[in-house]
Amino acid sequence: MQVHHLSHIDLDGYGCQLISRHFFKNIHFYNANYGKEVLARIHAILNNINNCAQSKLEDKFHCKSHSKFLILISDLNLSPTESKYLQERVDGMRLEGKDIEISLLDHHISGEESAKTYHWYYLDTHRCASKITYDTLMQNYPLINPDDKQWLGRMTEMINSVDIWKENGFGFEFGKVAMSMIATSNELNRFMFDTQHRDYKLYLLKQAREFLEQENGEVLFDNAIFRLKKLALGGDPDKATMDNIASHAQVRLLSEKKAECTLFYGDKRGFLSYSMGGISVLANLFLTKNPEFDFYIDVGSRGNVSLRANGKCDVSALSKELFNGGGHKNAAGGKIDGFKESFLYADIKNQVEQILKH
Repeated sequence: MQVHHLSHIDLDGYGCQLISRHFFKNIHFYNANYGKEVLARIHAILNNINNCAQSKLEDKFHCKSHSKFLILISDLNLSPTESKYLQERVDGMRLEGKDIEISLLDHHISGEESAKTYHWYYLDTHRCASKITYDTLMQNYPLINPDDKQWLGRMTEMINSVDIWKENGFGFEFGKVAMSMIATSNELNRFMFDTQHRDYKLYLLKQAREFLEQENGEVLFDNAIFRLKKLALGGDPDKATMDNIASHAQVRLLSEKKAECTLFYGDKRGFLSYSMGGISVLANLFLTKNPEFDFYIDVGSRGNVSLRANGKCDVSALSKELFNGGGHKNAAGGKIDGFKESFLYADIKNQVEQILKH
């Protein structure tokens, strides 16, 4: 069975995915905050399933013509409109012969209307989504490694305590540390590095098990997080600062996307990123490591533009001409008029390329 698991972007949401990856070998993750992103991710899941038989996706998703699919959604409440869209799309795909099951596991009372309408929408307001996910999967599927049962169960109880705020529950103080860690561990941008961002947070969360049962474990874990982050990013915590480690990790990942992220303005070659923010150190390091590029441009989630160069392009002139901005030759900023927010990099690049062409 092939599983497509969509979850929220907080401790409880990532906790659900930490759990599910120990039950399914062929699992693919997606994350969303509330609002428009939920439907965008559902649309991506359905398209990936629908296109599964195409050769370009066979290797990535391990598809076979007779595959059974599970759409697992956790810690996200769907509106009646979103639920109807999902049901109708799945019904259509079933008519085409695809074997698809939906399972939504949630604890938000705002999902009550949808839960009353759709049999696949399971709602329990007395447990966090991680606990619902753990209990449900334990009842219906075997663990890949049965030895994981004890620590996964304890991690689930810790997340449950803090997520539904049971101050006397197991690991409540530990959960506060874990919750803060997930919220602030954004060294790898979610939109540019979807898989790596998720793996980074799940790695850090899994390390928590080494401290969870220790006396004063929340303090020990709190003290260890910074070092664990440096290690997770591939750096030496005793020889490099977090800024340098994070920047080099980001540049390595960005450099792998050169073909996808290249754009041109006249005879100048640029690199486009989305929503990276604070690019001064990052962009200069990228341009040094990748001298074939003349400028670096980052577009924020509201259409703000940051540009950097390394002596090979006057980005202040570029910004003034294209983005109603200005600055210095090697550092400038501006804004895209009529910017259309999107959760897909391709949409952002298309908007920028249209501006460059005209």
